[in-house]
Amino acid sequence: MSKTDITRDNHYVPIWHQKGFRARGKKKLHYLNMTPDEIHLPDGRIKHHRALFESYPTQCFYQTDLYSTFFDVHMGDESIHVNDEIERKLFGDIDTSGSNAVKAFLGSDLSEWHKHFQNLFIYLDAQKFRTPKGLEWIKTRYPTLDQNALMREMQGVRTINCTLWTEGVREIVSAREAGVKFLLTDHPVTIYNYVCPPNHEFCGYPNDPSIALKASQTLFPLDQDQCLILTNLEYAKEPNTIDPLEKRTHARQVRQSLVRTDKFIKTRTLRDADVIAINHVLKSRAKRFIAAGNKDWLWPEKSFQGTWKDIQATLLPPKDELWSFGGETFVGYKDGSVDYQDAYGRKTKAAEFLNKDIKEAELGVNDLCGCGSGKKYKKCCKEKPKSKRTSWKTLSIRERNLGFFRGVNAILGLDSGKDWNDVRRELDEEKVRRIHELYGYTWPLDTDLFDLLPKPDGVARALYAGILDPRTTPFIVSNACMYLGEVLVQNPFINPNQVNKEFSPVENPHSFLVQTLKNLLFFFQLFPLIESGHVNLFPDPSSVDPFLQRHAMELAEERSSGLHVSGRDRGMLERLQEENFQHTLCMLPKEEQERMARRADLNAPEEFVQYYLKQLERLREENPLVLLRDGVFSGDDGGGQFTSFQMAPNFELMLMIAQATGAFVVTDSHYRWRELGAACHRDAGIVNLRAPRVAEHVSAKALPLCEDLMSADFMLAEGKLQGHRKWIETLNEKLSVAGIPVPEDTLIEAHDRAVRNVKTQFGDYASGDTAICFQFMAPEGGMYHNNVRRLMVRSGIDDRPDRIPLAVLMDIAAS
Repeated sequence: MSKTDITRDNHYVPIWHQKGFRARGKKKLHYLNMTPDEIHLPDGRIKHHRALFESYPTQCFYQTDLYSTFFDVHMGDESIHVNDEIERKLFGDIDTSGSNAVKAFLGSDLSEWHKHFQNLFIYLDAQKFRTPKGLEWIKTRYPTLDQNALMREMQGVRTINCTLWTEGVREIVSAREAGVKFLLTDHPVTIYNYVCPPNHEFCGYPNDPSIALKASQTLFPLDQDQCLILTNLEYAKEPNTIDPLEKRTHARQVRQSLVRTDKFIKTRTLRDADVIAINHVLKSRAKRFIAAGNKDWLWPEKSFQGTWKDIQATLLPPKDELWSFGGETFVGYKDGSVDYQDAYGRKTKAAEFLNKDIKEAELGVNDLCGCGSGKKYKKCCKEKPKSKRTSWKTLSIRERNLGFFRGVNAILGLDSGKDWNDVRRELDEEKVRRIHELYGYTWPLDTDLFDLLPKPDGVARALYAGILDPRTTPFIVSNACMYLGEVLVQNPFINPNQVNKEFSPVENPHSFLVQTLKNLLFFFQLFPLIESGHVNLFPDPSSVDPFLQRHAMELAEERSSGLHVSGRDRGMLERLQEENFQHTLCMLPKEEQERMARRADLNAPEEFVQYYLKQLERLREENPLVLLRDGVFSGDDGGGQFTSFQMAPNFELMLMIAQATGAFVVTDSHYRWRELGAACHRDAGIVNLRAPRVAEHVSAKALPLCEDLMSADFMLAEGKLQGHRKWIETLNEKLSVAGIPVPEDTLIEAHDRAVRNVKTQFGDYASGDTAICFQFMAPEGGMYHNNVRRLMVRSGIDDRPDRIPLAVLMDIAAS
């Protein structure tokens, strides 16, 4: 393609859309530049470009190279490679289908509505992000984006609003009989929330109130006579009783949904005052340019009477027409299957038993906090703003874990005097099925996990990222709790709601006997720390969100090509695998054990074979991860057992959870440590570290380990090692403030005091042959990855750090 063929003047409001706002019989529009550019003259005078002018649609609402991408650019070289495929191919197709969709909904043919329904909302979402304001919004969600990366991320997030829009009340209002018509702005997809006027914190440029908030409404003028208004169903039904800044029910943005394509309210005809009120909202949320068929309509604020909240009544859909929106939907298919959805897009019946109703005004300061942390109200949420709290409306992660613990104890009979050997002897398919059904009930697919995870609230907490196994994780995590404070750990249990039937422990429980035993031991070992609040055991976020799972896996495959586990991690995995093989041998039928022993050495004397079999029996009796029942490796499916080696969360979800919770990362995995190193911010390809002397000082200090989990729990309950936890909290706090020097001398002195206190407090609890060394990674600019920020934007996780400032490696070695 020649240079002259390249399209570099990119219209962010399509020409065909602008034409719909011209006065009848006119070819031009009246445009208003609300912030005209300054012209500095040679004599020192300053003039301004015209604020008000008439022009053709082809000459307005465009910006040069807004969507262009650049390759092999060399300053001073005229052969700059500019690519315009986003303008020609992406927006070319979207604009074509969008134009046809807008035409369809300007009319009344229901078959055309159905045909163009999806394209209307795809166009609407693209239009929200393609403007200069929309692109600036995307930029603010990422640590750094050049033009090429910005275009990539725009394509990655451009359909995140479609589901919530389609599930709401859809109304098209008319200005045909009014003397004033609708405006067109340079950011035509406009969000109105009656408690968020233009000076509200949620409206600081380039932000708008989230469409997921109950009272947020989306306005989009289709042409000068008709305007689309999208309203959340809960708000439309109860506009005066809901919390306008609370998220709507099931506010998950990226998912599939069943909606009626033929339901649009088109009965309201507006008066002049109503159109002026809408125009006032449109202009208030524009960036710079607005347009109209009549120049007198460009200043709606001059004629608008009332307050921002008064516009609420104009935008609410008529109550008597809401009957066709919401409700339960059942769809039957030829194969006999049925698809279900409630009014808010949930695919299963709402889990009412997980809800709670706590009146904060009735809580005393010494009562247990409504968030379910187990702490007193005065020491937990009393002084926290609601935006920094976890949900008070549903059972917390801790409360769900306590309920799961009680349920599992009942299923296994542990609440009636049975012990772990009884569990190993009696664990059968029915118990495996019931345990996983209980887990599925505890974590349904509509769970808003990020509403339950802690928010960045100034509290230092660590996210553990490493191998999830009862032989390693409880030991690492309990020591991390003692030295670092609260630790978030991913639960290894499989959620049956989110796996195919052939891989489900509910549908095929026999295959999950061994893994269930491992997961139960993992859970029971950590439970004292879970109950006390030192460990926050959360489910895999992708196990309650199918689209997050799919997208995270795609990003992981793209990123991890060519990576492999080596060194210490490989040795750990090989050791665990060898132990698993030994466990398998112990659970084989006696005749199979004997056959394998004789096959290993055809000339082995009989006493050797018998000794080998006795050793297997001894290991079988003594090892807590070996089932004592027969028939583990037999059955219709051949007796195969599912076992997993999870290093969790994976890299993308690790950074996502850490940023969402304000946590730093702690790991004992050198593989994960290398991944974090690759995520460090670089200046000209170089990683500059913050507080390097502190990191060097700390890494040289070998600290004692506690190998007994009960002792670790006791030490935490007694407040021992609190000095070291306070030190890490101070370090994390200093590193979280960018651009300010870290007081290294002060931190080194404080660390020496903390270490002396550790050795005093540990006493007899220290292990005699192993020790722990901490390594810190704290790069200037933090650690981040744009793929992770895309996951957060697509998941509607806002107002969170865009990077993590600190990672900690726990190196365990012989002392």
